[in-house]
Amino acid sequence: MRVERLNVAHELTGFSCGVKALDTWLHDHAKENQRRNLSRTFLLIDDADTIVGYYILTMGGVRKQSLPAKYGRGLPGYDIGMVLLARLAIADFRQGQGFGRDLLVEAVERAADAGLHVAARSIAVDPIDESARAFYTHFGFKDVAGDPEGRMFIRIDEALAALGAAG
Repeated sequence: MRVERLNVAHELTGFSCGVKALDTWLHDHAKENQRRNLSRTFLLIDDADTIVGYYILTMGGVRKQSLPAKYGRGLPGYDIGMVLLARLAIADFRQGQGFGRDLLVEAVERAADAGLHVAARSIAVDPIDESARAFYTHFGFKDVAGDPEGRMFIRIDEALAALGAAG
């Protein structure tokens, strides 16, 4: 298994995770968003060159009022740097084998590295459904009370510790 940054040579149409919105986004938007510097897509590829999963990162900012209370204490009133884990999906034929956790570790490590260069303090996710919400909760992501969008956050240092990733 290896992780590669998406490039024009990757064939994406065969990927299916069972969630139409995640499949469609990869097939129809990933390459264009990458070309336009709107996001970065990383693919988990097996030894047969089959895409096993993917995740997408982008940078952003968040006001302390939009963070879980624990994370917002003592922060200034302007946007705080964050990394958005915009999507994470595992191919339906490989689900339940630990690859979601593996990709999450990879994404957290990449976010931590980006945070060394562009001052990102936390990672945010927008779970697509309750199953995804449970997955992220299991790894320490926290809801924001009263947030109708359902965004979840974890500080990068806490994510590294929770996942046993190298810091």
